[in-house]
Amino acid sequence: MKDFEEIYLTYQADVWRFLMCLTGYDKLTAEELTQETFYQAFLSLKRFRGDCHLRTWLFQIARNVYGKYVRKESRQRHLDDKETEMKSENDMSEQYEKKEQLLHMREAIAQLEEPARSVVEYRLYSELSYAEIANILKIREGSASVIFNRAKAKISRYLKEVYGYEI
Repeated sequence: MKDFEEIYLTYQADVWRFLMCLTGYDKLTAEELTQETFYQAFLSLKRFRGDCHLRTWLFQIARNVYGKYVRKESRQRHLDDKETEMKSENDMSEQYEKKEQLLHMREAIAQLEEPARSVVEYRLYSELSYAEIANILKIREGSASVIFNRAKAKISRYLKEVYGYEI
């Protein structure tokens, strides 16, 4: 039990940041999913074979927990009511634009086919190395790099064509 507490204290912030990215920076949902991730990790810790780094294993669990959450919930996410609490219209406008851009980026990533979507999510949201991504997805490190760069180009084209963003 003490070992698991150490795991939690060591990796909780990393898992939370990963889930924050996946949830579009919804703090409450990210916190709930972080707790569920560690609950699932606790239940399956005996099955951890050590084929990958413990952090990587926790990210896999977090991604699965998030996937289960998305399947349960509606795919449509509503913007937080926080915008009404902002003091100035400029702040509200900037905040709205940033959220819109994040939503558009997540939309573009969701359009990717596997394994490109997974490579991009692991690379951007959890900042895993190509070697770690390759280990998770059972592909070569060079393939992970090529897939990421091609996906990045697709995302860039999509955002430019659909929303006029220059990346």
